[in-house]
Amino acid sequence: MRRSTFLKHISSISEEELRDELLQLFTKVPEVKSFYSMELGDEKDREKIYEKAKVSIQAKYKTKSYRKPRRPRIQKINALLKDLEKKAVFSWEMIDIYLFNAEQGLSFMRDYRFYSEPLKNTILNSLRKALPLIEESLFQEKYKERVEAIILFKVFDFGMRQEMVSLIRKIYPSF
Repeated sequence: MRRSTFLKHISSISEEELRDELLQLFTKVPEVKSFYSMELGDEKDREKIYEKAKVSIQAKYKTKSYRKPRRPRIQKINALLKDLEKKAVFSWEMIDIYLFNAEQGLSFMRDYRFYSEPLKNTILNSLRKALPLIEESLFQEKYKERVEAIILFKVFDFGMRQEMVSLIRKIYPSF
């Protein structure tokens, strides 16, 4: 359906019918419900959604075996992050999720001595997205400890470590 057809349909129905249609969309389409819970919900509602996303990200990094760890589900993590980006009301709410993803990826690397290009890329991309948001939202002090902890992670890839440090030093020159 084209936008013009949709607009014509909306203008032809009464206000009461429009309310009924919106209620029907809210109850039948999960994406609409999610959108309105983010848009109209208070900070606690949004926080619940982000906490659920953190649990989901953490689950994608879990593995049972230390000897032969399962690869982290990077594609699913990236899809989850993109979905959250679309739903986010305030861009600064995504800072915590990006930093959490980088922390989980670095923990996985360290704990299982596992290295892969996709894992490296997801960690660096999360930092590339989080750090400019920290700067433009003026939250440098709020996230300073977490960023410092990220720098202190033992990373076996020297090139990755250098890139992480250079990204962080743009926002935090003292590190």
